[in-house]
Amino acid sequence: MVIFLITSVLALGLIAVAFYFWQKPRKVETFELPPPPQPGSLFSDFRVNQLITPPAEPVLEEAPKVDAKLFENAIEAIREYQKTPNRKSTTKLLHVAALSDDAKNYERAIELVLLSWRDGTLSDLSAKELQSLFNSEYWVLSSRTRTSGAGFVLKETLQRANRELENIPT
Repeated sequence: MVIFLITSVLALGLIAVAFYFWQKPRKVETFELPPPPQPGSLFSDFRVNQLITPPAEPVLEEAPKVDAKLFENAIEAIREYQKTPNRKSTTKLLHVAALSDDAKNYERAIELVLLSWRDGTLSDLSAKELQSLFNSEYWVLSSRTRTSGAGFVLKETLQRANRELENIPT
């Protein structure tokens, strides 16, 4: 029995060695990669690293012009508001400040109205009405003004004002 076991193990080992040598070795296939693509641009008339001549005169965006009538309206609205801060003068002040399309001016107008509202001289507007007025006149400003750096500061001022006015019980 032991002889039969030893013979079968040797036979299996011999078959495994024969099978190992009988297999064909794998051929290593070599192929060349295609060359990398040439960098291109979005526009076909330009090549990479091509120098573009700068324009003769730099193009600057013009700031919005303030006409004399708008300026006079703003001065009149500020004077009217300082004399008698009420619903009508507040609305006019904020609207004229928004029409000026200057974020800093609108921010100053909001702060002036908030100061008057805090000290009680502007009592005929509720917190909700004032908040609504601030937010609605904000959208009179142009998108360019709203997205500028001063517009960002204005948004923060509006956010503080809204938080303050939301906490007031009606």
